[in-house]
Amino acid sequence: MQTIDLGRALRRLAMAGTGILALAAVAERAGAQSAAPGGTLVVADLFGSRAGWALETDDAFVLSSAGCMEMLTRIDFDGTVKPGLATSWVQTAPNAWDFTLREGVKFADGRPLDAQAVVGSLNRTLRAAAPARSFSPRVVSEVAAIDARTVRVTTPAPSVLVPLRMGSPNTGILSPAAFQGERNNPVRACTGPFTVVEDVPRQVLRLERNPDYWGGPAQYARVEFRIVPDAQVRATMVQTGEAQIATILPGTVLRQPVRNVTVHAADVTRVTSLYLNNSKPPFNDVRVRQAIQAALDSSAIAASVYEGLARPAVGPFLPNAPWAPAGAAPVGRDLAKARALLAAAGVRPESLRIELLAYTERAELPDLASVVQAQLGELGITVTIRVAAFASLEPGVMAGNHQAMLLSRNHLTDVPDPGAFLTADYTCRGAFNISHFCDAATDAKIAEAVTTAEAERRFALYAEVAAKLHQDAVTVFLVREQQRDAVSNSVRGYRSHLFNHYIVTRDLAPAR
Repeated sequence: MQTIDLGRALRRLAMAGTGILALAAVAERAGAQSAAPGGTLVVADLFGSRAGWALETDDAFVLSSAGCMEMLTRIDFDGTVKPGLATSWVQTAPNAWDFTLREGVKFADGRPLDAQAVVGSLNRTLRAAAPARSFSPRVVSEVAAIDARTVRVTTPAPSVLVPLRMGSPNTGILSPAAFQGERNNPVRACTGPFTVVEDVPRQVLRLERNPDYWGGPAQYARVEFRIVPDAQVRATMVQTGEAQIATILPGTVLRQPVRNVTVHAADVTRVTSLYLNNSKPPFNDVRVRQAIQAALDSSAIAASVYEGLARPAVGPFLPNAPWAPAGAAPVGRDLAKARALLAAAGVRPESLRIELLAYTERAELPDLASVVQAQLGELGITVTIRVAAFASLEPGVMAGNHQAMLLSRNHLTDVPDPGAFLTADYTCRGAFNISHFCDAATDAKIAEAVTTAEAERRFALYAEVAAKLHQDAVTVFLVREQQRDAVSNSVRGYRSHLFNHYIVTRDLAPAR
């Protein structure tokens, strides 16, 4: 078996960023509703299905997080690649990887997991009208069955990232029966420790223990995965015992001690940034972009909007990452420099009218938009703000019909190697290039990186690209975030996943 082990680098990120804050005695009712052995685990999460369980969308992450859907490989909690539905894989040609399927696995509907079922699921995702960032024809050209237990993944160009890509929730495998209507149907269609038995759209996903799970039965009998967009409500649910786990809590909630609740806090590989449309005036001029960068105070943003639970960004990567540029530092606010850059570009600040987009799913983004509006206003720039659900903003943004957008992006969520993120976000034909940035030299550097098996050289190339993105203000990287999940002490075995692939696992159990 050939593995692409980012091992030491990713473990270092995980260990450096993770901490657990035990909070004590305030809420009298906290933890009152603990789960009995074999009982029900209730999770209050931010995201639910928004695209009919289409696996090329973020809906796939919900099914993975809920303990239902599995992939050929598994990105473990330390960031390393482990066997999943495939037990081994090997690069059989520069452009081809063969995956050997685990024996004896069945979908919850009783159908066997075989190569035809895997190929059918993956090709449906690959051929979607708007394919996933991590799994599109630009990075995978074909998926085929070699025999009943072997699946071959072929790429347009040699790539060392394929085993990592096959651990993305977007490459999850569902039973053939799931794909028989306009919406995919996840009910009894997974191979994981839990199986969906009821889907109430945008409200709750109900799951039961899969008694035939190949990895052994889960500790809980049932899971309710409740969709709760309001972070304060999620926090209240875990305080009162209505839920045992509340995920993705901003710094504005649960700042005070709470009885029988533990807050898991981690510096995740997520950066909130101001994405500028590089393809149209005024942001097709590097000097205008750099002026915007110089006019914003990321330290003040981290202290105010995030109440100190974020740090100024130093580019797209965490500063301790092995692919971060050496000596990278946040850009300090300098209004005089910003005015000089605009003057050199022949642009009067008062002439700039910018529409700034923010989406509702991240509670802090509307507040961040107001701060950006105020800080750019000090330069004389007029900013109007439009806030809407991400799904309603995305089509226009992908088409380039925007000027600027605030986006919270985890650069390792799709694939735990920066090459996938850089390919999707910063190549001319990238599947998520909302900056509409196109530079032939950058494309060539990224293409070289993702075909380079030697990690040190690959990481050095990533660092060079990151330095250019930061220095040319292709995107204005603002703050790197900390993720906070609240977990009742009635639950044992909980761990925060570095890339948000898993929340519910077979190892979660009621505390004894």
